[in-house]
Amino acid sequence: MSMAAKKVLRSHMRQVLKAVSGEDIRTQSQQISQQLQSIISDYKGSSPSTRNIGCFLSMEQGEVDTKYILEWLFQDNNDFTSHVFLPRCTTTKQTGQVKLRTDLGTGHQIDHPHLTFHQVDSLNTINSWSPQGKYQLREPPLETPSPLPPFMDIMIVPGVAFNVDNGARMGWGAGYYDDFFKRYNLKYQSKPLLIGVALKEQIVSNIELEPHDQFMDCIVVGDGNVHWINK
Repeated sequence: MSMAAKKVLRSHMRQVLKAVSGEDIRTQSQQISQQLQSIISDYKGSSPSTRNIGCFLSMEQGEVDTKYILEWLFQDNNDFTSHVFLPRCTTTKQTGQVKLRTDLGTGHQIDHPHLTFHQVDSLNTINSWSPQGKYQLREPPLETPSPLPPFMDIMIVPGVAFNVDNGARMGWGAGYYDDFFKRYNLKYQSKPLLIGVALKEQIVSNIELEPHDQFMDCIVVGDGNVHWINK
């Protein structure tokens, strides 16, 4: 899929998502949360007593609302302890972390956007943050030094569009998550279980990935269906 074709698909998806009502997003998000709870509870990871979970704080419109799964993760009555990590949008210039992109003309490494993930201890902490930045997201405050990728058992991943047949995901185009997947692999030589979460309107029949794109291991959809890839 060419850059132009991706731009067209993103533009189309933006219009599709604008038409999804808040009530529909709420219902679908609750369905997704129920399925995620089962997956996380059954997950056999590095420790039976803990789950290290990467998640995200959703936009106000046109995206799966993650507050339902976060409410559950912070409950005290689960059979395990949740360590929750949430992203902050930043740049390599600000954090001083390794640059993973090069200028096509010079071949020199260049500064670029990337994500840092920060451990969060409660919903009260999250609710104390104010929306900010281009996407008006609530984000963890700046830490100095900025944290390197934390170990995660499971990572809940947003996107603009998903293909449930092969696990393909398309983001908004800034490359934040593609960068983080690579950054994570450089540190751990592995990846978390990647679970894409999608409103049913975000499922498309074709997304051609570029070499840097990462497939999801599982996609949980707002109609209640769970799609495991190559399982």
